Amino acid sequence: MTEMDEGTSEQPQWKKNQNRHTRFRTIVGVLRRYNVLSNLARQKNPEQVRAAFEELGPTFIKIGQILSARTDIVKPEFANEFKKLQDDVKADDYDVVQRTIERQTGKPMDEIFATFEHQPFASASMGQTHHATLLNGQKVVVKVQHPGIDAEVALDISLFERALPLLRYIPESSVVDLREMVGEIKRSLFNELDTNIEVRNGSRFYRLNNQDDIIRVPRVYAKYSTQKVLVNQYMPGDSIQHFMAKMIKADREGNQQFDDERRYLAHTLVQNFLKQVFEDGFFHADPHPGNILLRELKPGDIGYSDTVPQRRGKIGKRRLPPYRLVYLDFGMMGEISPSLMNGIANVIVAVTTEDTRQVGKAILAISNRTGAVDEEGFFSELAPFLGQYYNSGLGDIDFQGLLFEMVKVCRSNNIQMNPAVTMLGKAFGTIEGIVETLDPNLSMLDVARPFARKYMQEHLNLRNELEDGVLATLQGVRDAPKLPSRLLAALETFENGQTRVNIVFSHRKMFIDRIDSMVNKVVLSVILAALIVGSSLLVQSHPDNSWITNIGIFGYVTAVVVIIGLVIGTLHSWYQHWRRK
Repeated sequence: MTEMDEGTSEQPQWKKNQNRHTRFRTIVGVLRRYNVLSNLARQKNPEQVRAAFEELGPTFIKIGQILSARTDIVKPEFANEFKKLQDDVKADDYDVVQRTIERQTGKPMDEIFATFEHQPFASASMGQTHHATLLNGQKVVVKVQHPGIDAEVALDISLFERALPLLRYIPESSVVDLREMVGEIKRSLFNELDTNIEVRNGSRFYRLNNQDDIIRVPRVYAKYSTQKVLVNQYMPGDSIQHFMAKMIKADREGNQQFDDERRYLAHTLVQNFLKQVFEDGFFHADPHPGNILLRELKPGDIGYSDTVPQRRGKIGKRRLPPYRLVYLDFGMMGEISPSLMNGIANVIVAVTTEDTRQVGKAILAISNRTGAVDEEGFFSELAPFLGQYYNSGLGDIDFQGLLFEMVKVCRSNNIQMNPAVTMLGKAFGTIEGIVETLDPNLSMLDVARPFARKYMQEHLNLRNELEDGVLATLQGVRDAPKLPSRLLAALETFENGQTRVNIVFSHRKMFIDRIDSMVNKVVLSVILAALIVGSSLLVQSHPDNSWITNIGIFGYVTAVVVIIGLVIGTLHSWYQHWRRK
């Protein structure tokens, strides 16, 4: 029996229903008091939403923390406000932790760990983390879920979904699709609750990136990990955020002591991230400074004298500098298929041309269309954002805001960006923020272009391209003799007045719908006028015939009801238009 079963089966069904109703009333009450749904949908007042999430407890605090990393879903102002959310969860007693581990692994603690610290060094919404040592002497970090947290999360999410009908009270001028947002949150939460996903991600990321220059990745011990227990190799180090703060201070003081180190770190981060994207097709989707450690090595430390092959094809080996970058937390990863990778490479290469149309077509090629798409309108809306990128320096671009606005433009044009693309854009912006602090002169896009070109060259099927080119050339040679006769036929058609000009304009469907509505109203008005005139004639011409008079009166009543309906509909339409403005 799992903790979820154990935590819920002890209560009778009536008690569980009562708790469920109480919790639902609590959620709805807090959502209404802080106007959460309206603020989220319209992306207003992030402080109120954060306060509501804090009041609602661990599940909603975790929801806010997830959204703080999803600037493709919420505005940067919301993301920054949600970063202030702090877990204030009481740690479970050691007896509870021991029971969870032994029930999950099926083994007593002393058959897995030589030592296990009873006091956790961190406790969050989903679980707590302990230092321990395996029987072979390897130091590890053990993350254990809180008992019953999966049932609590499932309940809160289901109740949050039940509260969504309150959306009918929200004005239509919404910026964010709340149902889509809740769906994304639900997937993220349930993925995080299943530790097996993080085990698979961590093992794959370790295989692909550990020992890549100064990059190090902790080994995941799948043998001891379960759905609720995660065992990782312990790696010392401090968050790179501390080093970044030191660099900001050094810049203010004009101190150039760390210039070589910071440039090396920036270059390594960029090269490794682009390798993840264009070579592995599997990348860390949440590389914020808290998930990257910097470890300074001292003489005598393991790995201090490590060497790697020279860069750029040079012969021989070089010694690594005395510091290492360590990636952590593999719960949120991105995966790119070969076809999507080719499309992303096309987008990056197209950006080099600074041609909005070419970039827009490349974006359309890697997106899904959810309805009719006005490509010209999309290109026009896309131009300001791309122009901002073209004309700005690295430190002047707000990547979080840029990504949010890009997603909003796509959504408004019935274009759904591939989730992997939005995840990549968010990760790209996060890494770029770190790189901008370490080395403002290094542009990730400048480094990404050669990677994209290399990828396209390596995956270019030269034989197929040559065959297509030869076939196109042969077809052109074959059609060339026909050009004079076709030109003459076109001139004759023009001379005889048989030419036809097709005009294509944007929003033509909307225009046609408007014309159709106007015609319908005119026809209805004519019918109403005829009905009124006919009814008047019936009443006046047969005053003594009661049933004919009644028909005329019925015609009057029908006309009045229809006219009142038309007036109400017109006023409601004007009101909705005013609200949208």
